Amino acid sequence: MTAVTLIQPLPLVPPEPYPSTKAPITKVPITLDCTLHDLYSLDNDTPQNIVLAYDHPCKFPRDQINLPSGARFVYAANFPGAHTKGEAPNLQKRSIAQRYSFIAGRTPVAMIDLSGNGGEDLPNILRTSQDEVVRLYDQLSTDQRPEVRFIRGMHDCQLAPDSRAVFIVPQDHTCTRFDHAVDPEMLYEVLSKRWLAVSGLPTPKSKIIDPLPIKSWKAGVDAEVERMLQAVQQQGLPFVVKVSIATSGYGTYVIRSESERETAVVELRSILKDVLEKINEEHERLYPASFVIQELIPGEAHGVTFFVTKKGRPVYLATSQQRFDQEGVWNGGCVSYPLQPMFQDRYKSTIEALAKALHSKGYYGPAGADIMTDANGELLIVDVNPRVTGSYHLGLLKNHFMQRGLYEAAVLSRLLIPCSRSLFEEQFAVEIAQGKLIISAWVIDSKKEISYAALTVGAEDAVKLGRLIRVIETFVKTGEYAESAEL
Repeated sequence: MTAVTLIQPLPLVPPEPYPSTKAPITKVPITLDCTLHDLYSLDNDTPQNIVLAYDHPCKFPRDQINLPSGARFVYAANFPGAHTKGEAPNLQKRSIAQRYSFIAGRTPVAMIDLSGNGGEDLPNILRTSQDEVVRLYDQLSTDQRPEVRFIRGMHDCQLAPDSRAVFIVPQDHTCTRFDHAVDPEMLYEVLSKRWLAVSGLPTPKSKIIDPLPIKSWKAGVDAEVERMLQAVQQQGLPFVVKVSIATSGYGTYVIRSESERETAVVELRSILKDVLEKINEEHERLYPASFVIQELIPGEAHGVTFFVTKKGRPVYLATSQQRFDQEGVWNGGCVSYPLQPMFQDRYKSTIEALAKALHSKGYYGPAGADIMTDANGELLIVDVNPRVTGSYHLGLLKNHFMQRGLYEAAVLSRLLIPCSRSLFEEQFAVEIAQGKLIISAWVIDSKKEISYAALTVGAEDAVKLGRLIRVIETFVKTGEYAESAEL
């Protein structure tokens, strides 16, 4: 496995009072250790032809996209707690597009907006959304800024003849317009929780619940939903249920009590009904409505990020601790750079096995895995994400932070900040100038009232990192910059 050289930590300085000045200071460009352009070039004998493509919707509500046949790639859309109303889905998708493309390097980026036309606010939203992307990339050194193209409508969906697009997840409307770097059906398969359960990789004990073939649904969708839910109702406590196609903690239920079982059954009933009503006989072989019942392993999962080269070689990037909100939805991660050699050695064989399994399916590209250690010391893979993950960029910022004496870092995601980016930068000018704070994504709603942001922060040690995070969280909640360490 390829190693990433770490700079030796410098002696920690004694704690100092938190900086209070807000005077603007000249910003220093951010230089990533490497970019996706560099990683895709590894073990690749053919010319670089990758285009990173992201959903970048601006119009709301979105126009319906008319497809020639029934949906092939089905995703549940009614997870409880997910932002699904008004402008929120657009803001979230544009934020993800910014966050993931930040590490593209010189690989071309396509921001694809197929949300439609019309609405008096749309021209302003389009202009603002494009300015936000350019402003995000301007933080980077000039030789690492992506070349971005904004695509509006199906008629603009034209890439160079030899280009191969990489999407976060496969979607029907993009598959009809682009050649893909990896097969979309294969990607849909390895993104699923079902694939991990049948892969032969070390995972917790799992039971797969598949729907019966559509032709056998004599009593209809509702009856098939209830048949599938019997497995959840009869499973002994404690256990975990995972909807096969889900991300960021949505569709995952940790069930330790009968009341949690009842809640999960109610929510799963709605999710399964939604998905089963969308599938057809031609595409049911992709198992979009399956779910997995899994043994509950106590303890904390580490998120390990790496890259699978075109020849199947894993390149280790970083191991982080995951941050979840009270509903169990992922909202960030923390990394300790001095501990990375130890983590790399611990997870080496597991990542090699996972990379081999992914490559055998035809996958190459960025990947992440959540790994736990059971009571017997065995390493178990509990989740796989063959894509850029929310904490992926932390592994590419080692030198940026460590050269400044910052050995701990974190990404804070899904932040709803009640101000503009300019005002936020004024309040945190010192941290930005010192390289302690990086804006990983920033989109603002059409009324210019609420910003949807992701931030990456670094500090000298875990205590100072926690303090900086609390300062930011206080600002998010109150709009006030609190300098006190005792928050």
